[in-house]
Amino acid sequence: MLFIHASYRRQGVGLALMKHLQESVPPSSKKLFTSTNLSNLPMQSLLAQLNFKLSGVIENLDEGDPELVYFKPLSI
Repeated sequence: MLFIHASYRRQGVGLALMKHLQESVPPSSKKLFTSTNLSNLPMQSLLAQLNFKLSGVIENLDEGDPELVYFKPLSI
């Protein structure tokens, strides 16, 4: 789970951490998955910027706030 302290949001910290995470994925991996709540618009925007694609929705994890599942195909 990735959290950015409110004082550091919108400064590229989340982007840098997500890029580092992507670079840390084993070379044999073909896809990277992540998720965020429907209410988390900043994270949805970040995932779009990083070319993640919406893969599905999970209901009932957080009451009234569905979980959006994203994936990104990775180059081998």
